[in-house]
Amino acid sequence: MPKVIDVSGLSRFQEGSEAPLWWGVTMLILIEATVVASFIASYFYLRLYQTQWPPAGVAPPELLWPTLSLVMLLASCVSMWWAGQKLKQDRRNSFTLGVAISVLLASLVLLSRWQQFHALDVRWDSSPYGSILWTISGFHFIHVVSAVIGTGVVVLLGLRGFFTRQRQIAAVVDTLYWYFVGLVWIPLYLVLYWVPRWL
Repeated sequence: MPKVIDVSGLSRFQEGSEAPLWWGVTMLILIEATVVASFIASYFYLRLYQTQWPPAGVAPPELLWPTLSLVMLLASCVSMWWAGQKLKQDRRNSFTLGVAISVLLASLVLLSRWQQFHALDVRWDSSPYGSILWTISGFHFIHVVSAVIGTGVVVLLGLRGFFTRQRQIAAVVDTLYWYFVGLVWIPLYLVLYWVPRWL
């Protein structure tokens, strides 16, 4: 006979680590962090077997657009944190404004990253350096796209008054993922744009 668990006493308004959704997103972030670590390890593995990095005739990527992306992503993490604080105070309009600011900043990141792709001095299929540069850059670009889409839904729900101090787990897990997407750009930025200048 199957074992039955009585969950009738559980609240549907679970917070933080009490919510299964929180654990699901946390595990997703750990998996994604492992992928990022694998990309960084692959970058250095490929670098180890090349006599010149970047290859002859290829300039290291320009720093302006990636640095602007870094600043905007970090600023978007601050506005997401601020929005979360406002939701805890049940200030729903301020929460929605903070999340909308984050979406706007990340959208500007996508525009600057698109500009950066056009400015790269190497094709994805021209060398191991080009392949890993485009792969990591594209990987993070897609993550920013997914964060903008998902958080855009949070903004729409916020405008409709869906979120409250009690009903906020969806906003909490969206913020967790947002922090990951924003902060993971720090090591990727250093590897892609400063390592070719240092090594």
